[in-house]
This record gives sequence, C-alpha cells and structure tokens, in this order.
Amino acid sequence: MKYLLLLLALLSPLGLRAQSAPEIHYESVRSPQYQLQYQVPTGWDQLRQTNDTTVSVTHFSPGRDLMLYIGQLRGAATRMTPDQALYHLAEQFGITVNKQFATAYNGIQFLETTGAGNRDGQLLRYDALAARHRGHVLLICVSGTPSAFATHEPVVQQILHSLAHYKARRMLRP
Repeated sequence: MKYLLLLLALLSPLGLRAQSAPEIHYESVRSPQYQLQYQVPTGWDQLRQTNDTTVSVTHFSPGRDLMLYIGQLRGAATRMTPDQALYHLAEQFGITVNKQFATAYNGIQFLETTGAGNRDGQLLRYDALAARHRGHVLLICVSGTPSAFATHEPVVQQILHSLAHYKARRMLRP
C-alpha cells in the first residue's frame, strides 16, 4: 500500500512538476577589466561591445527573454556620478529611472532602481544598478519580459547576490 501511494504521488501533476523542475547550474565569470566576479547560468550567450562611452558584456538566456548587461564607463563618461550613470543606462535601454535606493552586494555599494518600461515596443521588467567601483563607474542591468523576470526571480537574485570584488592575481616571476 505504501508503494502504491508513493507511485500515485509521483504520477500526480504536482509530483511530475516537482520532478521536472531542472536544476540550474551556474558558471563563475571573473573579469579583471571590471574587477568584478559574478555568476550566470551555464549556457547563456555572451556579447561584448565597445562604444564611445562604455565597454560592456551582455549575457542572454537561451530563450533571449532575460538579459544581464554589465558595463564600465570610459572616456569623458568616467566623470559621471553613479546617479548620472544610472540615467545614462536608462537612456541607453529606453527605460525610465524610478525611485533610487542605496544597496550593497558583497561589499560593493550600488545605487539601484527597479521597474518596468518599453524597449522596441516590448514591455520589460528591469533591475538596474550603478556604482563607483575601484576607480571606475560600473553599470549593471538585469532585464526581461515580465513573465520571464517573475519565472526566473531566483536566477535574478543569484546573479545579483553573486556580484563581488575581483582582482586578478599577478603571476610571480621565478
């Protein structure tokens, strides 16, 4: 009887759902350029870009419904404050900056804003951060469709809470 109940529980829709939830594996990214380390789910695509004001790396989920953008200001833009940089980031992504608040992840002090906006006619949800980090201004934005953002909230939290200082070790000469 015990085995029959166990079998029925495993075959129920709830049992099937619980078994089919895939475990998410993360890979660590260590960037000496940004002096930052963080985690992204394994299998996310990566795009590196450079323009007049930023050097960036963008990670995309396989379904392209969630994105992590990490940029560092360069050139004349390096004189921006984190507050100004957050507005620059918002302008770049076509979103509005809502109420800002101070937060910290692993000792890095950020100015953060969250909300929703439209990009290319598509509604998106975002969490954007800016910080003066080890001599440069760092910009971070996690964005995606509202349903992807809600579905992948644990992934978003894992990414944000994994943000930490990183300094490449110099090789010792013999």
